[in-house]
Amino acid sequence: MVEVTEVPTTAALLLLEQQEVEFYIGPEVPNLSDFHFEKIIDDHLYACIPDGMTDGVQAITLAQLQEFPLILLNRTTAVRALFDRLIAEAAIQVHVQYEVVSAQTALAFASAGLGVCIVPRIAMSQTTPSGCRAVPIASPEAHRAVGIITPRGYLHHSFSEQLM
Repeated sequence: MVEVTEVPTTAALLLLEQQEVEFYIGPEVPNLSDFHFEKIIDDHLYACIPDGMTDGVQAITLAQLQEFPLILLNRTTAVRALFDRLIAEAAIQVHVQYEVVSAQTALAFASAGLGVCIVPRIAMSQTTPSGCRAVPIASPEAHRAVGIITPRGYLHHSFSEQLM
């Protein structure tokens, strides 16, 4: 039997430490000496832009995002930490209109025309939400590694090895 639990990264790391779960699939976290990270994919940040807010751009720069009300994931998420770091490094200010817990909420807000949401590509289904265009953030650093995080030295059961 496989049990799947969706929790933020910090909670997942605690579950790993307490050996309540065998592995976690999520974003790479810097400076984790007690854990091993095995990258699965490189996940780029995208802007989901309501129709009519731009004229067919193929990508959007961080500086261009200053022009729009933004819908961001809250500060407990790895995506938000990455976005905040990119904005700070670019030395620009953005207008955060909404701060939400889930990417699905951010996408729904953008689809309703409330602003531009910033989400990882993996959060979007194969199709862009209606009334929006999804374009990549034009920055070489606007991506994150997603992979399998396990405690260092932990011996997994054969079924969890197969699942991984």
